[in-house]
Amino acid sequence: MLHELGIAVTAYGVLSRGLLSGSIPAERGDFRAHFPRFRSDNLARNQAPIGELQRLAADKGVTPAQLAIAWVLAKGDFLVPVLGARKRGQLEESLAALEVALSPDEVAQIEAFIPPGAVAGTRYDERQMRMLDSEK
Repeated sequence: MLHELGIAVTAYGVLSRGLLSGSIPAERGDFRAHFPRFRSDNLARNQAPIGELQRLAADKGVTPAQLAIAWVLAKGDFLVPVLGARKRGQLEESLAALEVALSPDEVAQIEAFIPPGAVAGTRYDERQMRMLDSEK
C-alpha cells in the first residue's frame, strides 16, 4: 500500500539494536539492558533464531547484519534502512549489503526464522510504551 501511494518508510532498528550483528549487552552501563527485549528470558528467546540467520548468511558469504539490511532492501525500494554505524568498519559492512541479492526463497526463509509476533518483550519499558502514539 505504501508503495502504491508513493510513501517511503525510513526503517529504524534494522539490526535490532545490534542483536542481529551479534552484539548483546555485556558491559555495565549498556543502555540496552534496560529494554525488555534484552532482559534475561526475552534475550534468550530473541537470540534463538539468530543461529539460522548466521547459517544463511554464511551460506551466502555475508554477515548476519548484511543479511538483515539486504532483507529490508529486498522488501521494496520504498524502504530505506537507517544504519546506526558507530565505527567506519560497521559502516563499510552495512554498505556492502547493497551488493547482496536475495532470492524470493531466501526472503521467505528469513521471514520464517522470525515471523511477526515472534519477538519477546516490548520495545521499551512500560512507561515509555505509554508515550508511543500519545497523540491519540
